Amino acid sequence: MPTPQVVIDTNVLVAAQRSKRGASSKLMSLIGTNRFDMQVSVPLVFEYEATLLQHSEQLELTPEDVADVAHENFSKQ
Repeated sequence: MPTPQVVIDTNVLVAAQRSKRGASSKLMSLIGTNRFDMQVSVPLVFEYEATLLQHSEQLELTPEDVADVAHENFSKQ
């Protein structure tokens, strides 16, 4: 069976940051495990960063945290 191809929506990224016990966080934890191939582009990563920065106050993320989330999760691909 072919490996599933996945694009992570920005809502999933935000939800994963809100709760470490939810399905979104579980999905994010599977990045880089070869259970699926994540499809990502430079503009999409910029969108992820912009969305996280927009919600950074309520998520209690610093700009450095936002950069870390993007680099940690999306450089695995």
